[in-house]
Amino acid sequence: MSDDFEKNLRDHLHREAEETREFPRRLRGRIRDGIAPRARARMAPQLALAGALVLVAIAVLAFRNPTIINVVTTSIKGLIEPSPSPTPQPFLCQDQSGGSSSVATLTNIRAASHAGDGYDRIVFDFTGAIPSWDLTRQESPTFVRDASGQQVTLDGSAGLKLAFRGADVYAPTGPAGSTPGGPPTDLQPRLTSIREIAQIGNFEHQLTYGIGLSSSQCVRVLQLTNSRLVIDVATSGSASTTAAPTPLPTQPAATDLGAFGCLDHSGGTNSGPAMQLTAVRVAHQTGFDRIVFEFAPQAGATAHIPAYTVSRQASAKFVKDPSGLPVTMRGSAGLRIVFHGASGATSYSGSRDQIVNLPVVQEVEQLGDFEAVLSWGAGLSQPSCIRTLELPNPTRLVIDVQTP
Repeated sequence: MSDDFEKNLRDHLHREAEETREFPRRLRGRIRDGIAPRARARMAPQLALAGALVLVAIAVLAFRNPTIINVVTTSIKGLIEPSPSPTPQPFLCQDQSGGSSSVATLTNIRAASHAGDGYDRIVFDFTGAIPSWDLTRQESPTFVRDASGQQVTLDGSAGLKLAFRGADVYAPTGPAGSTPGGPPTDLQPRLTSIREIAQIGNFEHQLTYGIGLSSSQCVRVLQLTNSRLVIDVATSGSASTTAAPTPLPTQPAATDLGAFGCLDHSGGTNSGPAMQLTAVRVAHQTGFDRIVFEFAPQAGATAHIPAYTVSRQASAKFVKDPSGLPVTMRGSAGLRIVFHGASGATSYSGSRDQIVNLPVVQEVEQLGDFEAVLSWGAGLSQPSCIRTLELPNPTRLVIDVQTP
């Protein structure tokens, strides 16, 4: 093979290799320069046709149903316009109330400062709906514990009293020595306005808290989703105008306890084995003094409220059963409570003469326990109207005596 032939062959192969490398680049260029412009040119009439069809469809719908225009424009506005900010809730320098008659359990209490917005905040977390509540402002941080009647003074110079009706406290159970996980009974955040939050009562589903304040301030109460009651306490004389979280609709305070009546009361049933008296408790609540008789059934029997009568009388003098001996209790009026089909002879170990000196109820004493007829008397400081409630789990008869 001659040298010229080999040289010519190498030159030919080199040119072929160069052509092969350049081919994809030139091909892509021809595609961009030739195909793309024609595609865009063809897309324009297609888009115009699609837009015309949409306009025709809207026109037909509007002719058949004119309200479709409002629906479309409203939807568009909802997409392009921002949502309005929540309306600021005012701070009020007055007592407030709300909630519902549902039974709820308090699971946590939190407090924090919102100094930038001009208030301190307390949050009460519940399971279930927010129970009925009353918030009362007072000029001192001194409160009365329920049901002991003992005074307690919290940190601060003014206070708020928050009472929940139909509420219990979450009390987890665990191994011996474990740390309880329920809400704190005495929280001391030491904030600008909120100094201390203490439980001052937990009696017969009435849960009460005292809040010690550094000074008397206006408050804002919010009922939020997820069963949260929020209390904002202003930290200065000028209340915050910051938009608050949107609250739930305010509901009237619970009225399920019923009205007071100035007549004798009766109820219960006299069926089955006699119920056993296990506890007698007396305590003051907002607007009334409360007497509670708690019962338990005998083994194998069904729990029920024994038949009872509550009789009002104009003196505090009673007659013991069955001895007939007279007994005079403290006060100037009285209530006689008689249960048929009940006894505490072997089941009740508490005091049978409780001197309580509450606003109206002064003394509660057993008058008789004979042949399954159990009787007690209550000495009152004045004649008062009453209300009775029959509660289950545990079985209880509650007698509320109205206070001035």
